[in-house]
Amino acid sequence: MVNGWLGWQIDYLLYLQNFRDISGHVLDKFFIYITMCGEVIIPWLVISLFYWVINKKTGQFILWSYLFGFIANTLAKVTACIYRPWILDSRVCPLKEAIPAATGYSFPSGHTAGVMSTWGGIAVSYWNNKLLRYSCIFIIISVMISRNYLGVHTPQDVIVSFLISCVLLYCTKLLVDWEEKEKNRDLIILGAVCLVMFLTILYVIFKSYPIHYLFGKILYDPTSSNHTVIMRSGFVFGSFLGWVFEKRYIEFIPEIGTITRKILRMIIGIGIMTILYHFDFVLFTPIVSGFIKMFVMGLFMTCIYPWIIKKCQI
Repeated sequence: MVNGWLGWQIDYLLYLQNFRDISGHVLDKFFIYITMCGEVIIPWLVISLFYWVINKKTGQFILWSYLFGFIANTLAKVTACIYRPWILDSRVCPLKEAIPAATGYSFPSGHTAGVMSTWGGIAVSYWNNKLLRYSCIFIIISVMISRNYLGVHTPQDVIVSFLISCVLLYCTKLLVDWEEKEKNRDLIILGAVCLVMFLTILYVIFKSYPIHYLFGKILYDPTSSNHTVIMRSGFVFGSFLGWVFEKRYIEFIPEIGTITRKILRMIIGIGIMTILYHFDFVLFTPIVSGFIKMFVMGLFMTCIYPWIIKKCQI
């Protein structure tokens, strides 16, 4: 039993849990599907769509927002070390379909960060388009509610993540505009990102974590999420390195091409990304293999595939 600030949040989750039961779980599938908009695959597809087909600057803005959100979310999670709701209070029973995607510490919400950086980035970029703006806002709010409805996050997890993401969206927009004004600022940003990511990895590896046991079993092993952070860091390095290389030497223009060519471009690109996502470098340890895989995927998204598109006129 918990009280105080956390108490009302647990009560809210229990209220939603009770609603799931008495409503016959009628909204379960909706929230299971809508919450995917904040997971890894959907944001990557959206970013690729803009970067390869619609508008490269918008794709760059959304990508940066997503990557900066990942860094901020990682630092906040491993610093706060707040457990998932069902660990904080055994009365909370999350929907079992949502548990596989609810990895790592609970605070702040990674799904909220993902949906805000992606769909929030689209809303900011096309603010004058009311239909698109409100559609993105609907997706964002729905994902935030879904994290509570599914029982995998407390309200503070999603609210704080939302506020952090709002700040990051604003700062990212300023950074994108700043980078365009002078030559070689892309190298400054690349160097700064690499330094921040290197320090983040060191922090994640060497930081001490609280270890708690229940009936002789560890409640949560932080090494599992640390491995995930290290592997996904490869995507950050690869994406920014590829962006600089593409900007300086490839100068790909996504708007060029017919609708048919653009559809074919997306199908081929998604196919290759899917293969890369399921490929393992068996000569290395799982962590190193995962890092290399994510690095290659980031490089492919921002550099290799734009070069292929331009070279082959896809």
